[in-house]
Amino acid sequence: MRAAAAACAWLGFAVVCAASDGDGLPTCVGPAMGTTYRVMLAAPIAGMTLGEVHREVDRLLATIDRAASTWQDDSDASRFNQGAVGEWIEVGPDMVALLEVAARVHEDSNGGFDVTAGPLVELWKNQTPPTAAAIAAVRGRVGMDLVEVRPAEGGRPAALRKMAAGVTLDLAGIGPGYAVDRIGARLVELGSEAHLVELGGEVRAWGSRADGTPWRVRLRSGADADGRATAGRTIELAAGAVLATASSGAGRAIVDPRTGRGIVGRARSVTVIADTEGDADACAAADAWAVAALVLGLRPDSQGLVTLLAAQRVTGRTRLAPSMPAVPPAARPRAP
Repeated sequence: MRAAAAACAWLGFAVVCAASDGDGLPTCVGPAMGTTYRVMLAAPIAGMTLGEVHREVDRLLATIDRAASTWQDDSDASRFNQGAVGEWIEVGPDMVALLEVAARVHEDSNGGFDVTAGPLVELWKNQTPPTAAAIAAVRGRVGMDLVEVRPAEGGRPAALRKMAAGVTLDLAGIGPGYAVDRIGARLVELGSEAHLVELGGEVRAWGSRADGTPWRVRLRSGADADGRATAGRTIELAAGAVLATASSGAGRAIVDPRTGRGIVGRARSVTVIADTEGDADACAAADAWAVAALVLGLRPDSQGLVTLLAAQRVTGRTRLAPSMPAVPPAARPRAP
């Protein structure tokens, strides 16, 4: 899924983050979502071999792919994308959970994150810059309000339907973070008290290392809001902390889903970090916010991070807000 155009406001993902300090720790690695994942355990899980843990992670990732992948013709996302206007498409709980997080970040970012923005991304990918008429024609197919969710009830499965022709979903800007959350939660169920999970640049820490020290993550070099190169560095992640990345550059255009216009300029990378009190979907939300940070022009702090703060708690979930203001619109170069 990760190799697909990220329809949430940009093209592709640069994997700019890698877990470090894995020497001697039980570790599982493998391909997932067009990129790779790494799971490090602070200690072996009692009663399970590392191979069994690895297979459990792969099984879970396959389940998520059946919901969110746009490369599988029979996935929930693909069946919705191929469906007719008004047709209810039955989906599983993973799709419903993904859309719940997507809707929350969409609202909290004032529309800066939108999982229906794929047609705009494709437009800018194929025609740069597209005409105003072309943008206007495509914008009618973009908007979270064009996807209706029917919850599971009374034995009837959950379902989605589109409210306009051509509406599609692309969950590449949130799916990897969601997978990190699900993997970490499953490891807890299996008996792990501390582990670090990374997939495609999205990272979450559970507990701490066996010696009591925090998990450490190495960030590769990137580019700041002004296109200046940033050096790689190592940061510590306390228990419950999440980190997510997004980037723009060659072959990766940023599109503001609110206006349909591309945000042009030098290559940029954004790393967001948050501690959301152990929320089940913490990394999914951070993943989506990393995309929104590029769209909104959020500037990092002196450490090169955009910190997300817990603004409020609603129905057991943390609503996030960036600690740094957005770049003023006039300062963000836009295509005509």
